[in-house]
Amino acid sequence: MKGKVLILLLVTLTATMAYLYTRPVPAAIRIDKVYNVTNAGDTILVNATLSDVSNCAGWMLNLAWDPTVVNITSGNTTYPADGGPPVEIIEGSFLKITGPTYFIVNSVDQEKGEATIGGLFKNKDAFTSGTGVIFAINFTIIKPGITTVELRPPYELANMSVVWNPQTQLISHDDINGLITQEGPPPAWVSADFQNTTIVAEVAVLATASYTVYSLTHRRPPKAQRRKAELQPIFDPEDER
Repeated sequence: MKGKVLILLLVTLTATMAYLYTRPVPAAIRIDKVYNVTNAGDTILVNATLSDVSNCAGWMLNLAWDPTVVNITSGNTTYPADGGPPVEIIEGSFLKITGPTYFIVNSVDQEKGEATIGGLFKNKDAFTSGTGVIFAINFTIIKPGITTVELRPPYELANMSVVWNPQTQLISHDDINGLITQEGPPPAWVSADFQNTTIVAEVAVLATASYTVYSLTHRRPPKAQRRKAELQPIFDPEDER
């Protein structure tokens, strides 16, 4: 019986590990996390990366941050479409390496800490797949502290950032917010990035399997069997004489 259970356990473990390694990875827009930012006046570069996407023709999002901690560095890199002062928001290479693009920066509000940013191909049939930087922002530190760099919907009907294909169908993806903080990075074993990796699932599966094997090989017999064993007469060689 134990042999059959162990074989079943091994098959289950093998199937689980195979699933973990072959399951599709969801697309995601991820904002960098920057640690140990302690000096007012310093500038830091924060990237936004679109990862593991298929057939992407464009994207758009609203970005929000705490303006008492950071603000977008003023410069001559990008002139917002609404006629605001130029800011250092730079288009990434992800779409551009495939073909000509429109890079849109609009509604930059330094007092509220908000900006609407988007990118799409000029050719409506163009698309790209894979992983790459879609934009980068130079932030200036106003006062060392902690702020989330939050991804938000670019318009009312959306519930998150939007990514679409050449047929203008929305592409399912995750939004992963960024962080700018004066504190150091957390230990790897408590970070969200580590907790989302396959290795954590592997450890959980292996721990469960190990516990199950131990339980099966060290399981005490039922109480009735233990009682019967206790009542067995002890063989005395003197009885044979």
